Amino acid sequence: MVFWIGILIGCLFAWLSVKMGFYETWVLLFNIVIAVFLAVFLGPVIANIVPVARESAYNNALCMIIPAVGAFLILHGISYTLFTGQYSVPFPKVIDTLIAGFFGFLTGFLVWTFLSLLICISPISQNTFVSDLNFTDGFKQTGAPYVAWWCDIVNSMVASEDSDVTSKQVINALLKNAEPKPPTGPGEGAELNQPTEPDNI
Repeated sequence: MVFWIGILIGCLFAWLSVKMGFYETWVLLFNIVIAVFLAVFLGPVIANIVPVARESAYNNALCMIIPAVGAFLILHGISYTLFTGQYSVPFPKVIDTLIAGFFGFLTGFLVWTFLSLLICISPISQNTFVSDLNFTDGFKQTGAPYVAWWCDIVNSMVASEDSDVTSKQVINALLKNAEPKPPTGPGEGAELNQPTEPDNI
């Protein structure tokens, strides 16, 4: 289900990208990739340092949305002010249609898989309807490797040489933390709370 919804959204973005052209589509893809990278790597850090809602189960998701939206708005504003809003770069028709459409498809699929990650690490994933769709398992098979692939591209350029943390490890940790904890049985811990009976003499 995650894969096919991603295909539909990717096709929608591909159609919009053909309308925009290659230049604007490439800038959009760049901005979204950076925003997703910052969300994946900074979100858990923000959740530990300055939690938005520590008592809420949506804490990790909220702490990822903030850097993602903030980074995208800043990058989009800069790129529009300095580049796309000032001039347009003409490309051959083939590039403005086929290549732009392909980049648009990649962009749409990335947007959907990132939203799927937010769903999987929030209580929404425990909803009966979402569980029946096997949403989390579908994301682990198709969405997680795709998000990790884009993040690893950026990480390979900006990470220090000593860093051995991969995007896959970060995403797997987020998914593991979101797994429902097994309920405590009614009898567990009861023996610790019972008063000690005196030995019979």
